[in-house]
Amino acid sequence: MWAVIGIAISCGLALWHLLITVPRLAEPTVEVVGDEILAIKPRYDSLATPARTLIVIATAAVCGFSSTLAPRWSWGPWWVWSGSVATLAAVDQATTFLPVKLWRRCVAESAVALVAGMAITGPPHLPALAGCVAVAAVSTGFFWLMWRLSSSLGYGDVRLSAGTGFLGATTGALAPHPDVFQAGMTTLLASTVLGAVMAIVTTLIRRCRPSPWGSAFAYGPALWAGPWVALAISLR
Repeated sequence: MWAVIGIAISCGLALWHLLITVPRLAEPTVEVVGDEILAIKPRYDSLATPARTLIVIATAAVCGFSSTLAPRWSWGPWWVWSGSVATLAAVDQATTFLPVKLWRRCVAESAVALVAGMAITGPPHLPALAGCVAVAAVSTGFFWLMWRLSSSLGYGDVRLSAGTGFLGATTGALAPHPDVFQAGMTTLLASTVLGAVMAIVTTLIRRCRPSPWGSAFAYGPALWAGPWVALAISLR
């Protein structure tokens, strides 16, 4: 039953944001991003194509089902990650932008879902919850430093990394000897490696097929995928 609920909530959130929220997002201004970027960036109201909608919904369904493998108290945020944040990552993949308005809604939904989940299933031990928050802070600091030192990240990636760290850390509560910090570090390593692989593949492809985006690519999908890698590792 919980798996079905997870699929329904995740798909519902993904559909709502892709079809309702995203088309209504304000486009970035010339003053902020420049003429060249606006000339090649797809408009938000053009993103809900049949193919992208199908991919996002399929992803939300699979991930919503898989979320029930995480600790029960964290199911709510995992469902938001499966639906709302999957849509945010899809927007980033298409535009290289992580809209602040959509990110804020993801944060609000995650907070409500976390509180509701703990009220229904019971909260985790305080050290585990505090550890997840600490990992989120470390993740934010790490990617903030990367943003300062590298031109490959945007500040939207820094914001998203907090959720990456928190959610990945929750998988540490599944181990026979819970260790949220190790799980969090595994998540950050996975996201970093995935991001590096994406950068290499993008560079190789664009050497053969030049793109107006140049070397720019979306890092958000790698941050979104990190917690799933940590969840898979925790189940071994």
